[in-house]
Amino acid sequence: MVFAAGLLLCGCSNDSKSGKAGNKFHVYIAFGQSNMQGPGTIRAKDKTGIDYSRWQTLNVVPGIYAGESRAKSQWYKAAPPLITPDVNLPHWDGQTFTTGLGPSDYFGRTIVENTPENIKVGIIAVANGDLALASFHKTRAAVYFDNTTTGKETSSNSSNGYRPSNTERDGWIRYRNAGYESLYDAVISNAKIAQEEGGVIKGIIFHQGESGRGLTYTAWHEMLKEIYDDMLADLGIEPDSIPILLGQLWNEGTGPGGFLNTNNTLIKNVIPNAWVISSAGCTEGRTGSGQPDNLHFGSADLETFGKRYGKKMLELNY
Repeated sequence: MVFAAGLLLCGCSNDSKSGKAGNKFHVYIAFGQSNMQGPGTIRAKDKTGIDYSRWQTLNVVPGIYAGESRAKSQWYKAAPPLITPDVNLPHWDGQTFTTGLGPSDYFGRTIVENTPENIKVGIIAVANGDLALASFHKTRAAVYFDNTTTGKETSSNSSNGYRPSNTERDGWIRYRNAGYESLYDAVISNAKIAQEEGGVIKGIIFHQGESGRGLTYTAWHEMLKEIYDDMLADLGIEPDSIPILLGQLWNEGTGPGGFLNTNNTLIKNVIPNAWVISSAGCTEGRTGSGQPDNLHFGSADLETFGKRYGKKMLELNY
């Protein structure tokens, strides 16, 4: 019923429901921090030229998205912005942040354009600016967002000098106010809705790293493995059976600890089905910042980057 209501709201026909026969509704999870949330300016071409009966988003946070009212946990055409409805968010770097184009957009378009017409593609996307990896942990995120500093990495963008930053807390509160126990719960509860409607979770795309791990109890790649393993277990998916694609930081950058090199053996050693997506040549910087900030991708590079995610997922899944 939830799915059907979403289809009515977005004006999609009933055949865009998750074709249960033959498992032809393929669903992907996207999560991360600001580059996944969508720092790019939305261009006219980013909302045209795609069959929206085949490319849909299960909306996570209710609100107004580029003039369209989207309810929680209902399906809509996957037109940007896909993640959070906010405009002119204060960001830790002193600039305002308007949710716009992200890598999920051209990831999904690439999948749709290169698969048979009877396959529908859905996205479940959860992200916020400046989130450390611990923000997405199933059992440790609540500890990460408490008021203590024990076991937490430092931050110049918080009131006490330790993570989580003020921007992270804003994101945590945003998802909690939407009725989720945590960011992890926002992912899992919506993924289960998709599964109940016959959707098959086919893979995960991920972009995080600028803010590191947040908690110091283990290494970044080991924490990512814990999150990945918990997600698959809670969704009834066999261990290591679906790909997780990890995007490099801006212009082939690596985060604290040097993770996300293109030949990152640390990640492959713990998650055999993890694949690093290169950001080589993505140096444009986000539109409106005046100068590239060496952190956020601009629209053209987000298009390129999203297509790279899509091509790799096509190679692995189709």
